[in-house]
Order: sequence, then structure tokens, then C-alpha cells
Amino acid sequence: MTSRIVLVAQRLRRTSVYALALAAGLVSAWAVREHVQQRIQVLEAKARVPQVSRLVAAYDLPAGTLLDEAHLAVREIPEQWAPRASIDPLDVAAVVGATLLADAANGEPLLRSHLTFNAPVPSLASRLKAGQRALTVAAADLGGLGEMLRAGDAIDIYVSFSHRQRELTVPVLQGMRVLAAGRETEGDDGRGAGNITLAASPDEAMRFVAARQAGALTALLRHRDDAAAVGRAAQSDLASLIGLDPEAKAAPGVAILYGDRLDGQAGELLQDSAGSTPTGIQGGTP
Repeated sequence: MTSRIVLVAQRLRRTSVYALALAAGLVSAWAVREHVQQRIQVLEAKARVPQVSRLVAAYDLPAGTLLDEAHLAVREIPEQWAPRASIDPLDVAAVVGATLLADAANGEPLLRSHLTFNAPVPSLASRLKAGQRALTVAAADLGGLGEMLRAGDAIDIYVSFSHRQRELTVPVLQGMRVLAAGRETEGDDGRGAGNITLAASPDEAMRFVAARQAGALTALLRHRDDAAAVGRAAQSDLASLIGLDPEAKAAPGVAILYGDRLDGQAGELLQDSAGSTPTGIQGGTP
């Protein structure tokens, strides 16, 4: 009986030693794992770069695009590399409805400096239709109206000139569209102020140049939607416009010949003969 108790005690002692060794090994493994994990976290924290969310182009966008939600995407960007002019997704209202001033590639951050809510003024060439030319004239050549014209206005141009001893006024150009006026054509050096740029065909440009050289020009403003044409019958001189009768022309007379003399000379002879007494009748009866 005693020997059995001793044997069991020995077995329990050996088992407890193994259990303690196993427990110590497990604790050591756990401690090593925790130490390694902590070192990894420290290294990752040192290597981690702060990220920020920014609005980017969802795909390649050309300049002039009117932005809406379909053009936008959100992208995480390292904070140190995010441009100061980039836009936070919370400020999407500052982007929708704006016009893109520069091309934006797919995924490229949108910059406030590349956006505008005022559409850029198109170039003069882009405002011309096929076959048209930009004709720049001095506002002074168009009379007092020239200084008040604005882009988009429509004008008629009349010319007053002398022709065969008559002073005439005729429409030379009608419905001319103003492309730019005054300061809109001014450059950095101040040139262009006081000029009017019209959209004209080559034939209209030649007619304008000829009219400017031949007489005095007058511009008349018309409604932009008024497409009515003034007939050439509108040409007239002042006397006709105010209802004066034209100067009467002497009717051509018919020359009457008396022998070898014209009617005027014959009339003088008749008058002389009527006022004189024939020979032999003077002093009474024959």
C-alpha cells in the first residue's frame, strides 16, 4: 500500500515538472511574441505617413469642362504631398458648377487656382463663323454710338458721300455683329481702347473700307434679334427726304428757222419790223 502511494507521488511530481516546464515555455513564447508585435507597431508608427482625403478628377478632364459630381472622385494622399490649393471632399460645393481652366488627368487633385465660376472670355477667333473675318475699326469712325457699343450688339452702317453733284446717304452694311468693344480689345500696353471689332465677310470688309474712304460713316444700333434688311431704295439725298421738289430742268425748245436765222434772231427782226414804218408811208397817205 505504501509503495503504491510512493509511486503515485513520484508520477505526480514528474507530471508537475513537465507541466511547469510547458507553462514556462508558453509564457516565454507569448512574451517574445508580444515583444515582437510591439517592435513592429513602433516601426510601423515611425514609417506611417499621415493621409488626407482630396477631390481628384474621376477621369481625364479637358480645360473648359463645367464640373459636376460625375467628374469628381475622392483619393487618399500623403499629407505632406497634398497641394495647399487642393480641395477637401467636404467642400464639394466649391467645385460643382465651376469651370476647369486647365487640363486635369485621371486621379490628379483639383486645385482651386484651376477653377473659376466666371467663364473665361473666348478668343476672337473662336467667336467667328466659317468665312468671317474680324474687322477692327476706330469708334470715332462710327460717330458717337461707337463709344457705347458692347460685344453682342448689332449695328447698321450708313455712308454719306457726294455722287454726280448730289449728297447721298445709303446703307452700306447691315446687321453687323460686334465681337469686342473698347476695353475688351485693350492690351497690356493700352492699345485697343476706343476700337470696335466686327464680324464681317471679306466682301463686307472691302465695302466698309471703300465707304470709309469715300464719305462719312454713321452707325445705327438695332435689336440683336432684328434681322430685317433695309432696301437699297432707302438711299436718298436731303431734298428728297424732307419732301422738296427737285430742281426744275429747262425743257428743251424747238429751234425755228426763218430763212438763215434762228427763231430768236427772227423774233428780233419781227419786233424791229413792227416798230418801224415802211418806206413811202411816213408822213401821211401816199
